[in-house]
Amino acid sequence: MIRYLTELSLEAFIEAARNVPYQQINSDLFPGIDLWIRRDDLIDPLISGNKAYKLIYNLLEARDRGLDTIITCGGAWSNHIHATAAAGLRFGFKTVGIIRGHRPPVLSAMLQDAERFGMELRFVSRLDYKKRNDAGFLAGIGLGDVAGWFVPEGGANLQGARGIQLLGKAIEQTKPIDFEECWVACGTGLTLGALASGMKEPTKLVGVPVLKAEPAIREEANQWASTNNQNDRFSLIKGAHHGGYGKSSSILEVFQCALESQESLVLEHVYTAKIAYALAEQSRMTTSGKGLGAKKGVLLLHTGGLQGARGVVK
Repeated sequence: MIRYLTELSLEAFIEAARNVPYQQINSDLFPGIDLWIRRDDLIDPLISGNKAYKLIYNLLEARDRGLDTIITCGGAWSNHIHATAAAGLRFGFKTVGIIRGHRPPVLSAMLQDAERFGMELRFVSRLDYKKRNDAGFLAGIGLGDVAGWFVPEGGANLQGARGIQLLGKAIEQTKPIDFEECWVACGTGLTLGALASGMKEPTKLVGVPVLKAEPAIREEANQWASTNNQNDRFSLIKGAHHGGYGKSSSILEVFQCALESQESLVLEHVYTAKIAYALAEQSRMTTSGKGLGAKKGVLLLHTGGLQGARGVVK
């Protein structure tokens, strides 16, 4: 059952996080493991998955500072842009989205949603976009005088990390079994790194990069995890991106269709299908030729973003 985040309150958000359901998967696609999926796609239909956690402290920070505008940046198919625009509409913030590249004749479905939610879209050249982490970036693109709270791409700041740590704590408080591993899709590395300080040992964190940026993802995950000396808590699965960010493959599509037909579950090709496929491949390889034994408890995080399925690229 889909829930809604209707109140900008830390207490209300924590309660919503504690009530996110876990779905046990009984499929022969995952031999040798007792698989559970935490359904954070259900925390809210628009402010969904890990994006909700990355935004909560940013929204509270903006409100506490008396700022009525959220400024952020992303690409044409950014789940973060979509969630930020939806949160602005929901909680009374103006939103400005700085979008990489020139405005196309027809906007992506994601950006059409963002504009419909009231977000002002500012398109900048790819050269200017590369400067998005520089101190003078906003002034350089004409937003220096806007009294707003800036959220980096993907929600990758201290407030975003605190929100992911909150997710880790919610898992510890509500998990149905003790998990040996927790699998998470990686676009930047913040979610993987920050989870390391929110979840207790001995759960091992496994990250699945969904784009061709494994070294950068590892570096960023290390940065967010090392504040608590947790950078030895996780590993990365290599070569699981199926061609790059937002891209798919015929084998991924067949797997996704098979899993969705077996379970009451909807995935998307950008993040969740790729992580599920990588887990299925590893479980198949590690159990091949072995006899029956105790199943390993594994948690897979559903990071939402189902609206991104509209942008499949093969």
